[in-house]
Amino acid sequence: MKIVDMHLYDYQAEFKAPVITPKIKMDTRRALFIELITDKGQSYFGECNAFETNWYANETISDVIRVSKLWFNQHQLQSFDTFSEVQNALNHLSNYPATRSMIVMACYQMFYDLNAFKVPYGATINGMTPKTYHQLVQTQPQRVKIKWNKNIIDDVENVAKLSFQPKIVIDANESLTKADCDKLSILHKYQLSYVEEPFSSLELLSHFEKNEFPPIAIDEKAKSEQSILQAINEYGIDIVVLKPFRLGGIDKVMDLIKILKAKDIKIVVGGMYEYGLSRYFTAMLAQFADFPSDITPEGYYYDSDVINKAGELKGGSIYFEPPKVNSKILNHIC
Repeated sequence: MKIVDMHLYDYQAEFKAPVITPKIKMDTRRALFIELITDKGQSYFGECNAFETNWYANETISDVIRVSKLWFNQHQLQSFDTFSEVQNALNHLSNYPATRSMIVMACYQMFYDLNAFKVPYGATINGMTPKTYHQLVQTQPQRVKIKWNKNIIDDVENVAKLSFQPKIVIDANESLTKADCDKLSILHKYQLSYVEEPFSSLELLSHFEKNEFPPIAIDEKAKSEQSILQAINEYGIDIVVLKPFRLGGIDKVMDLIKILKAKDIKIVVGGMYEYGLSRYFTAMLAQFADFPSDITPEGYYYDSDVINKAGELKGGSIYFEPPKVNSKILNHIC
């Protein structure tokens, strides 16, 4: 099989409600898509989770466009008979994990059949508003992740009072200082599943006993196998959020899941405000997670998507079928 052509597209939709984190406020989500066309006339799509700016990771959409073009020019008309041959052709993209992730998502479908499955629903909220409360009661996720804010204790208490009692997680996006440690101690009584990335440096954890806080998970610091193992060995981290676009793709995450499970490290799989194509593959990996992961149902963030029926909510779980991209709504870049 040979890859004979490549197209790049973008797609942008408004969030139903602005996404507000300690680092950024977003009203829309622009995403990049790749289409790889084989000599058999088949098309395969991949979705990129990079952003337009480097607020979350250094690699931006502009970087991905540039590197994707270079990769295609180098490997156009090369014969690929196995997935491992594709992986070898991607080895030099280790410094561009979002690019590699997008390409490997498309290439994976050339060699493997996609199946239907379901995963636990884990919602993420930016503060407990009446609208958010209604949405949680209506959808009843198995886990609720709350973004850290000035009312975090009240928000956790309100979620803890919900009748369906979801697991509770806090995401601080590395925004806390030593002055916030008293709040972490107070939150410990709510038996949180974990707090995601409380500090910009894990060194701060060495000043406290492990049982003073809820369990700590790394996310932004889980940039590579090496950085993950260092956090485990030096700071006793035992929960890791694996994000395919930051680690180089679904195959890289599959390998890491095996490594970490052998060490009895708990796994969460995360996306980044994805559309339906990427969300399918994040959910596929989340089948092997130890906690409900960052998987949202169709229509949670956006009114429109590139995939129809991209994750149907069924009783606290999300049902996925193999995705089919509606290429007609994509904006052709090159």
